[in-house]
Amino acid sequence: MAEIKTKDKKPMWLWIFLLLIMLTVIVYFNNSKPTTDTIDMDFDDDVTSIQTNDLQNENATRASGITAGAIYNNFRAFDESIRDSTRIAVDSSYTKVAFSNLTKLVVKHANNNAVEDSEELDDLRSFSVLITSITSTNSDVKNFKNFKTACDKIASVLEDIQEKSYPALKSDVSSLEQLASKVSISIPMDQQQVALNNFLRKSRDILKVMSENN
Repeated sequence: MAEIKTKDKKPMWLWIFLLLIMLTVIVYFNNSKPTTDTIDMDFDDDVTSIQTNDLQNENATRASGITAGAIYNNFRAFDESIRDSTRIAVDSSYTKVAFSNLTKLVVKHANNNAVEDSEELDDLRSFSVLITSITSTNSDVKNFKNFKTACDKIASVLEDIQEKSYPALKSDVSSLEQLASKVSISIPMDQQQVALNNFLRKSRDILKVMSENN
């Protein structure tokens, strides 16, 4: 009887091993190829432009929020510095702080509303330092002149801000200019308490409206 030879079958685990090797090679080469889905950072691309504009708008909003917050803080500082009307024009330190806070607040509003530079605005930017350096409100005529000059320039810059951004405040700013004209360089400050108080409080009322509508 003839012997029938059978072909030995290769073990199943060998086929699985070879299949895994092939899969590994395929995955490796696929990952090494540059993908066609890479985003082209072309600033002319519509999508990229939209995303860039959105980011710019977001940054602008944040900057605006910071500016508005800074103006509010400056207004609050000025408002608190004129609460005691009996010390205005009598207490030199108290009066200097009030005018220093006022000039800083007016300058911030001018900057925030992009008011064109003027001689008055340039001078006002340094008045907060000048007012702080005043030694007294009742001895040196030069000090009276500095307070008087500050009032005139504050009224002038507020008029520029009003004309550009706040038309409804026209009559209020006109009243402020009249109050500024009543401050004299020939009368000691401690004898002009009413005039200075009226000027500071009218400035506060105008700046409050500007701050609330900023």
